[in-house]
Amino acid sequence: MSLKEKLLEGLERSLEARRAFVSGLSDGQRAETGTYETWCAKDEVAHMAYWQEQRAARLAALGRGEEPAAAPPHFEQANAECFERYCSKPWAEVEAFADLAHSQLVEAVSAMDDDRLAKPASGSEERPLWEDIIGTGYTHALMHISGYYTNQGQPLEAGRLWQEWGKLAEQLDDQPEWKGLVHYNVACGLALSGHGEQAIAELRQAFAARPGLVAWSKHDTDLQSLHGLREYRELYASEHWWRALDAGPQAEAMGDQFMRVLSWVREAVKAYTAAEWREGSVACERPAGLALHLAGSLHDYCALKPGEVLEGVDMGMDWEAAEPNTLPSQEELLSYLDWVEGALARFLAEADLESAEELFRWTGSTLLGRAAYMLRHTQHHLGEICQDLHQRGHAVPQWR
Repeated sequence: MSLKEKLLEGLERSLEARRAFVSGLSDGQRAETGTYETWCAKDEVAHMAYWQEQRAARLAALGRGEEPAAAPPHFEQANAECFERYCSKPWAEVEAFADLAHSQLVEAVSAMDDDRLAKPASGSEERPLWEDIIGTGYTHALMHISGYYTNQGQPLEAGRLWQEWGKLAEQLDDQPEWKGLVHYNVACGLALSGHGEQAIAELRQAFAARPGLVAWSKHDTDLQSLHGLREYRELYASEHWWRALDAGPQAEAMGDQFMRVLSWVREAVKAYTAAEWREGSVACERPAGLALHLAGSLHDYCALKPGEVLEGVDMGMDWEAAEPNTLPSQEELLSYLDWVEGALARFLAEADLESAEELFRWTGSTLLGRAAYMLRHTQHHLGEICQDLHQRGHAVPQWR
Protein backbone atom coordinates (compact mmCIF):
# COMPACT_ATOMS: atom_id res chain seq x y z
CA MET A 1 0.00 0.00 0.00
CA SER A 2 1.39 3.40 -0.98
CA LEU A 3 1.84 6.29 1.43
CA LYS A 4 -1.07 8.11 -0.19
CA GLU A 5 -3.31 5.10 0.16
CA LYS A 6 -2.45 4.81 3.85
CA LEU A 7 -3.24 8.49 4.38
CA LEU A 8 -6.57 8.17 2.59
CA GLU A 9 -7.39 5.15 4.73
CA GLY A 10 -6.64 7.24 7.80
CA LEU A 11 -8.94 10.00 6.59
CA GLU A 12 -11.67 7.43 5.97
CA ARG A 13 -11.25 6.10 9.52
CA SER A 14 -11.51 9.66 10.80
CA LEU A 15 -14.76 10.15 8.90
CA GLU A 16 -16.14 6.88 10.25
CA ALA A 17 -15.21 7.90 13.80
CA ARG A 18 -16.96 11.25 13.42
CA ARG A 19 -20.09 9.72 11.94
CA ALA A 20 -20.26 7.10 14.67
CA PHE A 21 -19.81 9.85 17.22
CA VAL A 22 -22.62 11.91 15.68
CA SER A 23 -24.98 8.96 15.36
CA GLY A 24 -24.57 8.22 19.05
CA LEU A 25 -25.61 11.71 20.16
CA SER A 26 -29.05 12.28 21.61
CA ASP A 27 -31.35 15.03 20.34
CA GLY A 28 -30.54 16.96 23.48
CA GLN A 29 -26.80 16.72 22.89
CA ARG A 30 -27.21 17.92 19.32
CA ALA A 31 -29.35 20.85 20.42
CA GLU A 32 -27.02 21.83 23.24
CA THR A 33 -25.35 25.25 23.17
CA GLY A 34 -21.83 25.51 24.52
CA THR A 35 -19.53 28.28 25.64
CA TYR A 36 -15.97 28.91 24.50
CA GLU A 37 -14.74 27.52 27.82
CA THR A 38 -16.99 24.44 27.64
CA TRP A 39 -17.69 23.18 24.14
CA CYS A 40 -20.72 21.13 23.24
CA ALA A 41 -20.73 18.37 20.59
CA LYS A 42 -21.51 20.83 17.79
CA ASP A 43 -18.56 23.02 18.77
CA GLU A 44 -16.24 20.02 18.69
CA VAL A 45 -17.36 19.03 15.19
CA ALA A 46 -17.03 22.59 13.87
CA HIS A 47 -13.55 22.91 15.35
CA MET A 48 -12.34 19.66 13.78
CA ALA A 49 -13.78 20.69 10.41
CA TYR A 50 -12.27 24.18 10.56
CA TRP A 51 -8.71 22.84 10.80
CA GLN A 52 -9.31 20.20 8.15
CA GLU A 53 -10.54 22.98 5.85
CA GLN A 54 -7.38 24.98 6.59
CA ARG A 55 -5.15 22.02 5.80
CA ALA A 56 -7.06 21.20 2.60
CA ALA A 57 -6.64 24.79 1.35
CA ARG A 58 -2.87 24.69 1.94
CA LEU A 59 -2.53 21.36 0.14
CA ALA A 60 -4.65 22.57 -2.78
CA ALA A 61 -2.40 25.62 -3.17
CA LEU A 62 0.66 23.39 -3.21
CA GLY A 63 -1.00 21.23 -5.87
CA ARG A 64 -1.45 24.33 -8.05
CA GLY A 65 2.20 25.25 -7.60
CA GLU A 66 1.35 28.23 -5.39
CA GLU A 67 2.84 29.24 -2.06
CA PRO A 68 0.28 28.14 0.55
CA ALA A 69 -1.16 30.70 2.89
CA ALA A 70 0.57 30.74 6.25
CA ALA A 71 -1.15 28.95 9.10
CA PRO A 72 -2.94 31.26 11.54
CA PRO A 73 -0.24 32.80 13.78
CA HIS A 74 -2.39 32.54 16.89
CA PHE A 75 -4.17 29.22 17.23
CA GLU A 76 -6.25 30.37 20.16
CA GLN A 77 -7.51 33.36 18.17
CA ALA A 78 -8.37 31.09 15.24
CA ASN A 79 -10.21 28.69 17.55
CA ALA A 80 -12.18 31.59 19.04
CA GLU A 81 -13.15 32.86 15.59
CA CYS A 82 -14.28 29.37 14.58
CA PHE A 83 -16.40 29.10 17.71
CA GLU A 84 -18.07 32.45 17.14
CA ARG A 85 -18.80 31.61 13.52
CA TYR A 86 -20.52 28.25 14.18
CA CYS A 87 -21.77 28.26 17.78
CA SER A 88 -25.20 29.58 16.77
CA LYS A 89 -25.51 27.65 13.49
CA PRO A 90 -27.99 24.78 13.26
CA TRP A 91 -26.63 21.25 13.62
CA ALA A 92 -27.30 20.35 9.97
CA GLU A 93 -25.20 23.26 8.73
CA VAL A 94 -22.26 22.35 10.96
CA GLU A 95 -22.38 18.72 9.87
CA ALA A 96 -22.52 19.76 6.21
CA PHE A 97 -19.46 21.95 6.81
CA ALA A 98 -17.63 18.98 8.33
CA ASP A 99 -18.49 16.74 5.36
CA LEU A 100 -17.30 19.40 2.92
CA ALA A 101 -14.02 19.97 4.75
CA HIS A 102 -13.36 16.22 4.79
CA SER A 103 -14.07 15.95 1.04
CA GLN A 104 -11.75 18.86 0.30
CA LEU A 105 -8.95 17.26 2.30
CA VAL A 106 -9.41 13.89 0.58
CA GLU A 107 -9.40 15.60 -2.83
CA ALA A 108 -6.21 17.53 -2.06
CA VAL A 109 -4.39 14.42 -0.82
CA SER A 110 -5.57 12.37 -3.79
CA ALA A 111 -4.01 14.90 -6.17
CA MET A 112 -0.50 14.35 -4.75
CA ASP A 113 2.01 11.56 -5.24
CA ASP A 114 4.06 9.83 -2.58
CA ASP A 115 7.20 11.85 -3.32
CA ARG A 116 5.44 15.15 -2.69
CA LEU A 117 3.70 13.84 0.41
CA ALA A 118 7.08 12.86 1.86
CA LYS A 119 8.44 16.42 1.53
CA PRO A 120 7.74 19.45 3.72
CA ALA A 121 5.30 22.07 2.51
CA SER A 122 8.12 24.62 2.16
CA GLY A 123 11.79 25.12 2.86
CA SER A 124 11.01 26.76 6.18
CA GLU A 125 9.28 23.65 7.52
CA GLU A 126 10.74 20.36 8.66
CA ARG A 127 7.85 17.92 9.02
CA PRO A 128 6.80 16.08 5.86
CA LEU A 129 3.33 16.80 4.52
CA TRP A 130 2.03 13.39 5.46
CA GLU A 131 2.63 14.08 9.16
CA ASP A 132 0.56 17.26 8.99
CA ILE A 133 -2.17 15.48 7.07
CA ILE A 134 -2.54 12.57 9.47
CA GLY A 135 -2.21 14.95 12.37
CA THR A 136 -4.97 17.31 11.25
CA GLY A 137 -7.16 14.82 9.42
CA TYR A 138 -7.15 11.98 11.92
CA THR A 139 -5.19 12.52 15.15
CA HIS A 140 -6.65 15.92 15.97
CA ALA A 141 -10.18 14.72 15.31
CA LEU A 142 -9.67 11.72 17.57
CA MET A 143 -8.41 13.92 20.40
CA HIS A 144 -11.72 15.77 20.45
CA ILE A 145 -13.99 12.78 19.86
CA SER A 146 -12.29 10.62 22.47
CA GLY A 147 -12.22 13.53 24.91
CA TYR A 148 -15.97 13.97 24.53
CA TYR A 149 -16.53 10.22 25.03
CA THR A 150 -14.46 10.27 28.21
CA ASN A 151 -16.30 13.28 29.61
CA GLN A 152 -19.61 11.55 28.86
CA GLY A 153 -18.60 8.39 30.71
CA GLN A 154 -17.68 6.28 27.65
CA PRO A 155 -13.98 5.48 28.24
CA LEU A 156 -14.07 2.12 26.48
CA GLU A 157 -15.04 3.78 23.21
CA ALA A 158 -12.33 6.41 23.63
CA GLY A 159 -9.69 3.75 24.27
CA ARG A 160 -10.79 1.70 21.28
CA LEU A 161 -10.40 4.72 18.98
CA TRP A 162 -6.84 5.37 20.10
CA GLN A 163 -5.78 1.76 19.69
CA GLU A 164 -7.27 1.71 16.20
CA TRP A 165 -5.46 4.95 15.37
CA GLY A 166 -2.15 3.52 16.57
CA LYS A 167 -2.36 0.46 14.33
CA LEU A 168 -2.85 2.61 11.24
CA ALA A 169 -0.46 5.43 12.13
CA GLU A 170 2.41 3.04 12.91
CA GLN A 171 2.36 1.82 9.30
CA LEU A 172 3.16 5.28 7.92
CA ASP A 173 6.88 5.23 8.72
CA ASP A 174 9.37 2.55 9.74
CA GLN A 175 11.67 4.91 11.66
CA PRO A 176 11.82 4.27 15.42
CA GLU A 177 11.31 7.98 16.09
CA TRP A 178 7.89 7.85 14.43
CA LYS A 179 6.91 4.53 15.96
CA GLY A 180 7.87 5.83 19.37
CA LEU A 181 5.74 8.93 18.85
CA VAL A 182 2.77 6.81 17.76
CA HIS A 183 2.96 4.62 20.86
CA TYR A 184 3.36 7.72 23.00
CA ASN A 185 0.24 9.38 21.54
CA VAL A 186 -1.74 6.19 22.05
CA ALA A 187 -0.52 6.08 25.65
CA CYS A 188 -1.68 9.65 26.22
CA GLY A 189 -5.08 8.90 24.72
CA LEU A 190 -5.48 5.77 26.83
CA ALA A 191 -4.35 7.57 30.00
CA LEU A 192 -6.84 10.39 29.43
CA SER A 193 -9.63 7.86 28.97
CA GLY A 194 -8.77 5.92 32.12
CA HIS A 195 -7.00 2.89 30.62
CA GLY A 196 -3.95 2.96 32.89
CA GLU A 197 -2.57 -0.52 32.34
CA GLN A 198 -2.83 -0.29 28.56
CA ALA A 199 -1.33 3.21 28.59
CA ILE A 200 1.73 1.98 30.49
CA ALA A 201 2.23 -0.85 27.99
CA GLU A 202 2.21 1.71 25.17
CA LEU A 203 4.61 4.00 27.04
CA ARG A 204 7.02 1.11 27.49
CA GLN A 205 7.12 0.62 23.71
CA ALA A 206 7.39 4.38 23.12
CA PHE A 207 10.44 4.74 25.37
CA ALA A 208 12.14 1.71 23.83
CA ALA A 209 11.78 3.17 20.34
CA ARG A 210 12.37 6.83 21.22
CA PRO A 211 14.24 7.32 24.52
CA GLY A 212 14.10 11.10 24.13
CA LEU A 213 10.43 11.01 25.10
CA VAL A 214 11.23 9.96 28.66
CA ALA A 215 12.15 13.45 29.89
CA TRP A 216 9.16 15.09 28.19
CA SER A 217 6.74 12.50 29.52
CA LYS A 218 7.52 13.30 33.16
CA HIS A 219 5.84 16.69 32.78
CA ASP A 220 3.07 15.73 30.35
CA THR A 221 -0.29 16.41 32.00
CA ASP A 222 -1.94 13.88 29.67
CA LEU A 223 -0.24 11.16 31.73
CA GLN A 224 -1.12 12.56 35.13
CA SER A 225 -3.64 9.82 35.88
CA LEU A 226 -0.78 7.28 35.81
CA HIS A 227 1.48 8.94 38.38
CA GLY A 228 0.24 6.95 41.35
CA LEU A 229 0.73 3.57 39.69
CA ARG A 230 3.75 1.48 40.68
CA GLU A 231 4.10 0.23 37.10
CA TYR A 232 4.34 3.82 35.87
CA ARG A 233 7.13 4.66 38.29
CA GLU A 234 9.00 1.52 37.26
CA LEU A 235 9.11 2.80 33.68
CA TYR A 236 11.48 5.51 34.81
CA ALA A 237 13.49 3.82 37.51
CA SER A 238 14.07 0.59 39.35
CA GLU A 239 12.54 0.43 42.80
CA HIS A 240 15.79 1.30 44.59
CA TRP A 241 15.96 4.64 42.79
CA TRP A 242 12.65 5.98 44.02
CA ARG A 243 13.95 6.82 47.49
CA ALA A 244 16.45 9.14 45.80
CA LEU A 245 13.93 10.58 43.36
CA ASP A 246 11.55 11.33 46.21
CA ALA A 247 14.24 12.68 48.57
CA GLY A 248 14.17 16.25 47.25
CA PRO A 249 14.76 18.31 44.09
CA GLN A 250 18.56 18.07 44.23
CA ALA A 251 18.60 14.30 44.71
CA GLU A 252 15.92 13.90 42.05
CA ALA A 253 17.88 15.95 39.53
CA MET A 254 21.15 14.09 40.17
CA GLY A 255 19.39 10.72 40.20
CA ASP A 256 17.70 11.43 36.89
CA GLN A 257 21.01 12.36 35.26
CA PHE A 258 22.86 9.36 36.73
CA MET A 259 20.20 6.93 35.52
CA ARG A 260 20.57 8.23 31.97
CA VAL A 261 24.36 8.14 32.02
CA LEU A 262 24.52 4.64 33.52
CA SER A 263 22.06 3.30 30.97
CA TRP A 264 24.41 4.72 28.36
CA VAL A 265 27.35 2.98 30.01
CA ARG A 266 25.52 -0.35 29.90
CA GLU A 267 24.74 0.07 26.21
CA ALA A 268 28.38 0.93 25.49
CA VAL A 269 29.63 -2.14 27.37
CA LYS A 270 27.32 -4.40 25.40
CA ALA A 271 28.46 -2.92 22.08
CA TYR A 272 31.88 -4.62 22.21
CA THR A 273 32.60 -8.11 21.01
CA ALA A 274 33.99 -10.47 23.62
CA ALA A 275 37.38 -10.46 21.84
CA GLU A 276 37.60 -6.65 21.88
CA TRP A 277 36.49 -6.19 25.47
CA ARG A 278 39.91 -6.74 27.12
CA GLU A 279 41.92 -5.71 24.08
CA GLY A 280 44.35 -2.76 24.15
CA SER A 281 48.08 -2.14 24.09
CA VAL A 282 47.98 -0.10 27.31
CA ALA A 283 45.62 -0.04 30.29
CA CYS A 284 43.71 3.10 29.27
CA GLU A 285 42.89 1.54 25.88
CA ARG A 286 41.18 -1.53 27.34
CA PRO A 287 37.39 -1.07 27.55
CA ALA A 288 37.17 -3.54 30.42
CA GLY A 289 39.67 -1.53 32.47
CA LEU A 290 38.05 1.85 31.77
CA ALA A 291 34.60 0.52 32.63
CA LEU A 292 35.92 -1.07 35.83
CA HIS A 293 37.55 2.22 36.84
CA LEU A 294 34.32 4.11 36.09
CA ALA A 295 32.19 1.76 38.21
CA GLY A 296 34.76 1.33 40.97
CA SER A 297 35.11 5.10 41.41
CA LEU A 298 31.38 5.48 41.84
CA HIS A 299 31.54 2.67 44.41
CA ASP A 300 34.26 4.43 46.42
CA TYR A 301 32.56 7.84 46.39
CA CYS A 302 29.25 6.46 47.72
CA ALA A 303 30.55 6.32 51.30
CA LEU A 304 28.61 8.52 53.72
CA LYS A 305 30.97 8.38 56.73
CA PRO A 306 34.70 7.81 57.37
CA GLY A 307 35.81 4.19 57.14
CA GLU A 308 32.47 3.00 55.82
CA VAL A 309 32.69 -0.21 53.81
CA LEU A 310 29.68 -0.83 51.61
CA GLU A 311 28.47 -4.39 51.82
CA GLY A 312 28.07 -6.30 48.60
CA VAL A 313 30.14 -6.79 45.48
CA ASP A 314 33.64 -5.32 45.40
CA MET A 315 35.92 -5.95 42.46
CA GLY A 316 38.93 -4.78 44.52
CA MET A 317 41.23 -4.73 41.49
CA ASP A 318 43.86 -2.26 40.27
CA TRP A 319 42.55 -1.77 36.76
CA GLU A 320 45.79 -0.23 35.48
CA ALA A 321 48.14 -2.94 36.82
CA ALA A 322 45.87 -5.95 36.19
CA GLU A 323 46.66 -8.43 33.46
CA PRO A 324 44.08 -8.11 30.64
CA ASN A 325 42.79 -11.67 31.09
CA THR A 326 42.03 -10.99 34.77
CA LEU A 327 39.77 -8.00 34.05
CA PRO A 328 36.04 -8.69 34.50
CA SER A 329 33.99 -10.00 31.61
CA GLN A 330 31.20 -7.86 30.20
CA GLU A 331 28.64 -9.88 32.19
CA GLU A 332 30.64 -9.48 35.42
CA LEU A 333 31.08 -5.76 34.85
CA LEU A 334 27.36 -5.26 34.21
CA SER A 335 26.51 -7.20 37.36
CA TYR A 336 28.93 -5.04 39.35
CA LEU A 337 27.43 -1.91 37.81
CA ASP A 338 23.96 -3.02 38.96
CA TRP A 339 25.20 -3.21 42.54
CA VAL A 340 27.04 0.11 42.26
CA GLU A 341 23.89 1.76 40.97
CA GLY A 342 22.02 0.58 44.05
CA ALA A 343 24.74 2.04 46.27
CA LEU A 344 24.61 5.31 44.35
CA ALA A 345 20.83 5.52 44.72
CA ARG A 346 21.22 4.92 48.47
CA PHE A 347 23.86 7.69 48.68
CA LEU A 348 21.60 10.24 46.96
CA ALA A 349 18.59 9.19 49.06
CA GLU A 350 20.34 9.39 52.43
CA ALA A 351 22.88 12.18 51.98
CA ASP A 352 22.16 15.75 52.98
CA LEU A 353 23.49 17.16 49.73
CA GLU A 354 23.82 20.65 51.18
CA SER A 355 26.05 19.48 54.05
CA ALA A 356 29.81 19.99 54.06
CA GLU A 357 32.08 17.51 52.29
CA GLU A 358 34.30 15.81 54.88
CA LEU A 359 35.60 12.68 53.12
CA PHE A 360 36.64 13.72 49.60
CA ARG A 361 37.42 17.42 49.83
CA TRP A 362 38.80 17.63 46.27
CA THR A 363 35.32 16.95 44.90
CA GLY A 364 33.84 20.18 46.26
CA SER A 365 32.70 21.85 49.45
CA THR A 366 29.37 19.98 49.76
CA LEU A 367 28.00 16.50 49.15
CA LEU A 368 26.15 17.95 46.16
CA GLY A 369 29.56 18.91 44.79
CA ARG A 370 30.70 15.30 45.30
CA ALA A 371 27.65 14.02 43.41
CA ALA A 372 28.37 16.42 40.53
CA TYR A 373 32.04 15.34 40.54
CA MET A 374 30.97 11.67 40.34
CA LEU A 375 28.71 12.42 37.42
CA ARG A 376 31.43 14.42 35.63
CA HIS A 377 34.00 11.67 36.20
CA THR A 378 31.60 9.02 34.85
CA GLN A 379 30.83 11.07 31.76
CA HIS A 380 34.53 11.69 31.10
CA HIS A 381 35.35 7.98 30.95
CA LEU A 382 32.13 7.17 29.13
CA GLY A 383 33.28 9.64 26.46
CA GLU A 384 36.57 7.75 26.17
CA ILE A 385 34.73 4.45 25.80
CA CYS A 386 32.42 5.87 23.13
CA GLN A 387 35.37 7.31 21.22
CA ASP A 388 36.99 3.87 21.33
CA LEU A 389 33.78 2.29 20.04
CA HIS A 390 33.73 4.75 17.17
CA GLN A 391 37.36 4.02 16.28
CA ARG A 392 36.61 0.30 16.26
CA GLY A 393 33.73 0.87 13.83
CA HIS A 394 30.85 0.37 16.25
CA ALA A 395 27.81 2.59 16.61
CA VAL A 396 27.87 4.60 19.82
CA PRO A 397 24.81 4.68 22.09
CA GLN A 398 22.13 7.27 21.44
CA TRP A 399 22.05 10.45 23.47
CA ARG A 400 19.98 10.13 26.61
